[in-house]
Amino acid sequence: MPESNAPQLTATAPARQYGELILYAVLFFALVASVFVLNIILSTQSQKDATQIFCATRQQRAWQKARKSLENAQIAVAAGAPVAAALAEFNGAIKNFDAVTRALHTGGTLTLDATTITLERIEDARAAHIIDTLYAIWSKGREPLLQLATGAALRDKTINDSLAAIGSAAEFVVGNDDAVFNGTQEFIVKLGQLSTERTARLQTLQVVSLVSSILVFLFMVFRVSFSLRKQDGIISERTEEIIAQRDTIAQEKVFIEKLLSDLKETQTQLIQSEKMASLGQMVAGLAHEVNTPLGFVKNNIQVTERNHAIISDALDAYMKLGDTIESGELEHLEKVLLNAKAAAEKIRTFDLISKTKKILASSVVGAERIQELISNLKNFSRLDETSVKNADINAGIDSALMIAENVIKQKADVVKHYAPSVTAECYPAQLNQVFLNLLTNAAQAIPDGTRGTITITTRLDNTNVILNFADTGKGIAPENLKKIFEPFFTTKPIGQGTGLGLSIVYKIIERHQGSIEVKSDVGKGTEFEIRIPRKLSANAQLQSRAALA
Repeated sequence: MPESNAPQLTATAPARQYGELILYAVLFFALVASVFVLNIILSTQSQKDATQIFCATRQQRAWQKARKSLENAQIAVAAGAPVAAALAEFNGAIKNFDAVTRALHTGGTLTLDATTITLERIEDARAAHIIDTLYAIWSKGREPLLQLATGAALRDKTINDSLAAIGSAAEFVVGNDDAVFNGTQEFIVKLGQLSTERTARLQTLQVVSLVSSILVFLFMVFRVSFSLRKQDGIISERTEEIIAQRDTIAQEKVFIEKLLSDLKETQTQLIQSEKMASLGQMVAGLAHEVNTPLGFVKNNIQVTERNHAIISDALDAYMKLGDTIESGELEHLEKVLLNAKAAAEKIRTFDLISKTKKILASSVVGAERIQELISNLKNFSRLDETSVKNADINAGIDSALMIAENVIKQKADVVKHYAPSVTAECYPAQLNQVFLNLLTNAAQAIPDGTRGTITITTRLDNTNVILNFADTGKGIAPENLKKIFEPFFTTKPIGQGTGLGLSIVYKIIERHQGSIEVKSDVGKGTEFEIRIPRKLSANAQLQSRAALA
C-alpha cells in the first residue's frame, strides 16, 4: 500500500500548489486591473465635475451681466434714450442664466458658445439643495424677466410704464443679487469639494488595491519559495520553468514599481488640486471685491455723460447767442438770450460743475482701489519668481491679507504688529501660500455668529525672521495638535476640508530650513509661530528648486 500510494502523492501535491499559484496570480492581476479601472472612473468623474463647474461659472457670469444690462436699460429709459441695445444684452444674458439654471436643476442638454453640453441631475443632496434653492428664487421672477428680455413687457408702453416695468425687474434682480451670487459661489465651491471627496475616495481605493496586490504578490513569492525548498527534486527537473517564473516576477516587480511611481504622482496632483481650489476661492473673492468699485465707476461715467450733454447744450446756446449778436439779427436776440439763460440756469440749479468734479474724484478713487487689488494679486502670486529673492515679509503678509479679505472681513478684525524692515531670502510665492493658508484657517476657526480677532506679529533676531499668527477661534483639542500637519488630517466636517492646507505649510517651511510650532487653548484660540532663516542656505535652495520642478 505505501509503495502504491507514493506516486499518487507526488503527482497531486504539485497540482495543488500550481492551483494555489494560479489563484494568487488571478487575484493579483484582478487587483492591478482594479487600479486601472479606478483611474478610468476618476477621469470620467473629473470630466463631469469640470463640466458642472464650468456651467455653474457661466451661470454666475450670466446673472452679473443681466444685472448690469438691466441697470443700463433703467438709466436709458430714465434719460429718454433707446433701450434696445441694453435689452438685447439683457435678453442674451438672462436666457443663458435660465438655460443653465434649469439644466443644473433637472439635468438635460444646453448649448453654450455653439457647444452642446449634456448635464446630469446633481446627485449629491447638499449640492442639489443649493441649486434647488437658486431655482426657487429664479422661478419667482422668471416669467416677468423673460418677458422684459424679449421686449413684450415694454411693447406699447409709455416711458413711465416702461420705467416702472424695468424698475420692478431691477428691484427683483437687486433684491436677490446677493442670494444668487452667494448661492452660485457656494454651489461652485461645493462642486469643487465634492470632486475632491470623490478623488480622495477613489485614491484610497487605489491605494488599498495596490497594497493588496503587493501583499498577494509577496505571499505568492513566499509560497513559491517554500514549495521549491520542499521539493528539490522537482526544481532540478523543471529548471527552465523556474527561470521563466523568475522573469515573470521581475517584470511584475517593475510593473509594481511603476504603479508606486504613478501613486506618488497622483498624490502630488492631489496637493496641486488643493492649491488650485484655494486659488479658485481667492480669485472668486477678488472678483467680488473688484466688482463694487467697478460698478460705481461705471455709474459715475454714465452720470458724467449726462451732465456733459447738459453743459454742451448750454455752450451751444451761448455760441448761438454770440452768433446772433455778431450778425446783427436783433429780432431773434430776446428768444436766443432766454434760451441761453435757461440752459445756464439748469447748470446752476443742478450744480452740475461741482457735482461732476466730485463724481470724477470718486471715480479716480474707485480706479485706484481696483489698481490696488490687482497689484496685491500680482505681489501675492509672483508667478515670474522661480529663484530665491530677498523679499519684504510684511508686504507679503499684507498681500495675503488683501487676497483673503473676502473670507476674513465677515469673521474677524486684523491687528498687525510689524517690526520695520523685516526681510529674508526666500521663495516669496511659496511663503505667500503659507500666509494665505494660515489666515484662512484662522478665519474659519472663529465660530459663526461671532466676531474674533486675528493678530499678526513680525520680528527679527540675529539669524531668523519670527512670525506669529494668533486667533481667538475655537482652538484645537490636545489630542489633535500632533496630527494637524499630517496630510489629509482635518477636524472640519466631511466635505469642508481636504486636510492638506497645514501639510503644505509645513513642507514649505521645512524647505526654507525653518520651523513651525503651534499652541492652542480650546475655546480661547490658537497661535502659530514660524521661524525662517534670514539667509537661505544653498541646500535649502536646491530642495526648493526640486520641489518647484
